[in-house]
Amino acid sequence: MIKTASLTQTTRLASGLTVVTEPVPGAQTVALGVFVGAATRDETPDEHGLAHFLEHMAFKGTRTRSAFDTVADIEARGGDINAETSPDTTSYTVRMLAEDWRIGLDVLLDIVCEPVFRADDIAVEQDVVVQEIAGSMDVPDDLLVDGLGLAAFPDHAMGHPILGSEASVRAIDARALTSFRARTYAPSATIISAAGAIEHQALIAALEEIDPQFPGHQPQTRATPLFAAGQFREERDSYDTHLALCWSAPAFGAEDAIPHALAIQMLGGGMTSRLFQAIREEEGLAYAVDAYQMTYGDCGLGVIQTATSADKVGAMVERLNTELARFPGSLTLDELASAKRQFRASIAMAQESIPAMAARNARHIAMLGSVKPRQDLEQEIEAVSLEEVRAVWSHHMTGTNFAKAAVGPGSALDLWLV
Repeated sequence: MIKTASLTQTTRLASGLTVVTEPVPGAQTVALGVFVGAATRDETPDEHGLAHFLEHMAFKGTRTRSAFDTVADIEARGGDINAETSPDTTSYTVRMLAEDWRIGLDVLLDIVCEPVFRADDIAVEQDVVVQEIAGSMDVPDDLLVDGLGLAAFPDHAMGHPILGSEASVRAIDARALTSFRARTYAPSATIISAAGAIEHQALIAALEEIDPQFPGHQPQTRATPLFAAGQFREERDSYDTHLALCWSAPAFGAEDAIPHALAIQMLGGGMTSRLFQAIREEEGLAYAVDAYQMTYGDCGLGVIQTATSADKVGAMVERLNTELARFPGSLTLDELASAKRQFRASIAMAQESIPAMAARNARHIAMLGSVKPRQDLEQEIEAVSLEEVRAVWSHHMTGTNFAKAAVGPGSALDLWLV
């Protein structure tokens, strides 16, 4: 057993499962999740959208529970159950009253380890996911983010839309689902994370009693995606024009990750950020503009995203280029202090959310190998100097070719995709 924070405990079981808990004094509920290192990035070219579809199929019944019973065992006790697929993780989570967390654990392990893939259920869920894909196509922001992934990582599954395409989803069958699980759903790639009114040894004992049997034995070897300065465009006869660009950024936990994140915050992380003030407030060139990053264990993307009208794209691009050029040299200590305070506040707020604590601990274990104590993270944030931020920003931006995505009228897209 390794103590990774004042109240956080981590144990690696003989099976390979990693278990992490963070008791919360005074809590009356438990947030519990099974976080599997199997997701979109692990798909082969003929498995596009399969990881997300598998997440859906987990709720269609198991060897011992019907689809209705799976959810009823949670909701009848006042709990919530959910699942989510990201580029690098599939998570299955519940939140229960403290007295019922063992039922939640049993249900989660049942849907993860014992799903049943019936042809009729697959057909029904294919219709559901195809509807989900169609719905995402109607949301420009969703389409833009998917397009940005395709532009940044065109030769890696990491860049593929999580939902897949209608054709790829229609091609999924029980054999494909079983094969993917056998290749990726391994105990050594899985983290059981809990926070709230729970004791570490009680969770260990419950896991030993259930003795979950995962289909895989070893986690799939992952290749790091290579960034490419590609482009994605979707022409639409619309008033709005949605634009985004990105660059290769530090991976989660990398040496320069915090200085880069602070730079992103100052550039476009809020209403006082450089881009918001310059592009939206001063000149009204866009109704939405921000900067953020997407970070994973072995790579990351820095992103600038904006939404404006077609007739303002040219002026908006000109002002954006001006702000990017002057950004590192004009940064101030006051801006850095504000960015640090915003980061510290977000850490404190997450610490007051039990589900966020469970998810954070799982993410730290998966990407760092241990949970980084809050005080250590805050010290690292406070230690960053303005010169360090400037140096890291210049390193990542000098000579950079951006990947770009755009959704809107063709004439406006031509101004962006140059």
